[in-house]
Amino acid sequence: MKKYIKSVILAAITVIFVIVVGSLGINDGNKKELKFAMFGGSNWDVAIQDSYEVMEDIILLFERNNPDVDIVCETGVMKEDYSEWLAEKILSDEAPDVMFIEKADFNKYTDLDILQELDAYIEGDASFDREIIYSSVMETGKMNGRQYGLPIEAMPYLMFVNKTLLSKEGIDIPSNDYSFEDLYNICSKITKDTDGDGIIDQFGIYKYSWRDASVANNAELFSADGKYCNFMSNEFKEAIGFINSLEILNNGQMITQENFDEGKVAFMPLTLAEYRTYKTYPYKIKKYSDFQWDCISMPKGSRGDNKSRIDALNVGMSKRSMNKDLAWRFMKFLATDEEVQKMLYERTPSASVLPSVMESDAGENILNEGAEDSDRLIRSEMIGETIGTGSAEMRFDAYEGAMSLADSEISSLLAGGLEADMESFTRDLQTKITEYLKRF
Repeated sequence: MKKYIKSVILAAITVIFVIVVGSLGINDGNKKELKFAMFGGSNWDVAIQDSYEVMEDIILLFERNNPDVDIVCETGVMKEDYSEWLAEKILSDEAPDVMFIEKADFNKYTDLDILQELDAYIEGDASFDREIIYSSVMETGKMNGRQYGLPIEAMPYLMFVNKTLLSKEGIDIPSNDYSFEDLYNICSKITKDTDGDGIIDQFGIYKYSWRDASVANNAELFSADGKYCNFMSNEFKEAIGFINSLEILNNGQMITQENFDEGKVAFMPLTLAEYRTYKTYPYKIKKYSDFQWDCISMPKGSRGDNKSRIDALNVGMSKRSMNKDLAWRFMKFLATDEEVQKMLYERTPSASVLPSVMESDAGENILNEGAEDSDRLIRSEMIGETIGTGSAEMRFDAYEGAMSLADSEISSLLAGGLEADMESFTRDLQTKITEYLKRF
């Protein structure tokens, strides 16, 4: 009798336990597993302390909202090792369902048919609105006009200004609608030999590229399908002429990062990640400590706007995934959930992909947390506008090779240090890149 009563009690306890566990939604046997690959550290090559922690918190939030899902995230792979690690996973047929896509791997993975095209998911999901994401940032996830990635972090390029150096020379910081001509005039006044040894040792600008100038002058270098190029447009000629004129100011003197760090350069483009990292302790005491600095927009050409290059970190879906609908649900969550995007903006040095975050009071508080009003010289709304009007690099099969060829030819032009025949140069460049495109 006692054994019977004991067995009844044990059975009742078991039933109660099952009911409680079921009500808590932690019955692992009913969960779907989704493999997610990410790297540790920043995608933007700056120091970051808790990259894993923020993603772990985001994953927990997703699992809380989706109790039927278990996100399996393999940690311990740093950014510098990630590309090789992911390639090995793919080769061994162990590709994750969802993965960070490094910029250098994007074209390769689409060419090899590793990534799932997302257009059908985007068009077929009534709950997904591409309009809530900056259109320039969405473009970073395209290849040959088709969407393969969803952006989760945005990164604009801004112009660094050495306020101390400009003040010393009696020059005001230019407004955010300044032009090529304005920048050239300031650089011509700044560039000089300050110690009388006959060698220029103070410079106007460093690392400003022909790509930056082309974007700011609305030079459209390729057709949408990547089959044709246009390196003879007036927009491109003006951009290259401007870069060449800046180079001539230096009289053949090479500018180095050391010159910049010593406060001897007035302007330099930098990413938002660099701005955010080096404006906060402890990095501010290690770099740029002897001068005050801030950021403004890029200059505009006579045919363009104060427009910047835009980059992004994208997540993609494996074409071999057995959980594609679930993978899409997770990707959409990373890209469009406001709470997630606020977490990424606050805890990483990137920008949000959502205007609703970047251009909000919450976004302003995140960017300038703890700063006095007088120190808030860069606004989250201004960064948002920069992203919104920015230009993403095109992606098509021949793009990287064509741009590398252009880099080489333009570098040779600038190394000459002389006034160039832009008509002849651009005609030759057009011919060379057209012949290159014909191979694809």
